Amino acid sequence: MKIALATHPRVLRGTRELRRLLREAVELRDLDVEGFRHWHTRQLASWQSDPVFAQRTRIRDLRRAHSRLHELERACRHATAADRASAQFARLHPLEEELSRTGKAISGLSAALARSAPEKQPGLRDKLAAFQVRQRALQEEQAELIRASPTRRELLRLQEELQQARTSLGLDREEAHLAELSRHQGQRSGHSGESFEELAVSQTWRYLVPELVGSQEAGARQRLRVLQGVTLRAARVELDQLVIRQPRRAEQPVEVLALVEVKRNLNDLAHGFRLRQENLAWVRGDAGHYEPEQYRTRYFRSGHFDREAVHEEDGERFVFTRDSFRYFRREPDVGPYLRRLCFITRAGSLTGVSTATLSRIRHRIATDERWQPQSEAYLRELLHWCQSLAEPLETPDVLRLYCSVPGRARQILVVAR
Repeated sequence: MKIALATHPRVLRGTRELRRLLREAVELRDLDVEGFRHWHTRQLASWQSDPVFAQRTRIRDLRRAHSRLHELERACRHATAADRASAQFARLHPLEEELSRTGKAISGLSAALARSAPEKQPGLRDKLAAFQVRQRALQEEQAELIRASPTRRELLRLQEELQQARTSLGLDREEAHLAELSRHQGQRSGHSGESFEELAVSQTWRYLVPELVGSQEAGARQRLRVLQGVTLRAARVELDQLVIRQPRRAEQPVEVLALVEVKRNLNDLAHGFRLRQENLAWVRGDAGHYEPEQYRTRYFRSGHFDREAVHEEDGERFVFTRDSFRYFRREPDVGPYLRRLCFITRAGSLTGVSTATLSRIRHRIATDERWQPQSEAYLRELLHWCQSLAEPLETPDVLRLYCSVPGRARQILVVAR
């Protein structure tokens, strides 16, 4: 379904624009310690405006300032190991699990009793009473085992002291605030993703579809669709968009004119590219470039795309077979599938690592209690760790690949912010 928007954002595409992005890139893979220091300083200035990052650093600095907290945590770890080696642990552990299940059952039955009809209450009361008797028996056995276990008593003492220290420092409160901030951030991110997916559909119709179909007659254009979230009933397959042409006769296979991968962050193009290469090998029957076991489902028992699949959207049925993807072929010189594999993303700083990797780096910096940004040795260690996270093929490599084949760079749409 075509989406009409009141205004259209500026879209960057073509070899010149992709090469400009590459010239402006600061790739972590290529940085030395001094370059990493400058990169890291710029990133910090941006990250510190993020409430979640700021709260993590607050917790980090709070922990760093209180050595007694670390001593208690270390003592608890040692006491836990000693407790697990004790004679009583073999019974205490399953006993605690059973107590937990019993407590949940009591809570559930109490809630059910409060809202149940009068005729059902006697039976619920009997069940509740039975669980309460069982709970008391388990608690008595637990208390006896603890009295007989010096290691468990020491562990409980240390845990209580640790909890008191955390409470006095306000750590529990700060961590609860962090959890709340993270939850709100996740919700905002989800809404932003949905909004960009809608925008991406409009860009597909505006830029990609006209170039795919050319000057075809109006009747043929009316049979075009942009499908979203196509899984083909296979594992590891969820295609953001497929530009398809419906057959003239119902229940005949569609023609796939393009596969469009949508990424909100420019640095995530490589992840999408790697997975879509594998997916295209699967739909094309390109043996040796995918693992059948990873695609096996109840529908595709062999793990191969060896039967038709149906996608339903907006009340219509769309039939796919291997022949539906016949326009997708590997490039003769460079190897991967580039033709008709398109991308829509947003403009941004090109770092050479994915959003997920950058999140790992940001998390480590915000939580590392050994944090020493002025130390060259520390920065060198951090740089080597960051570079170890990079994949062999990252977004700059994908952009260079599309620039290397005439016309392919126009298949990447970069939406200006």
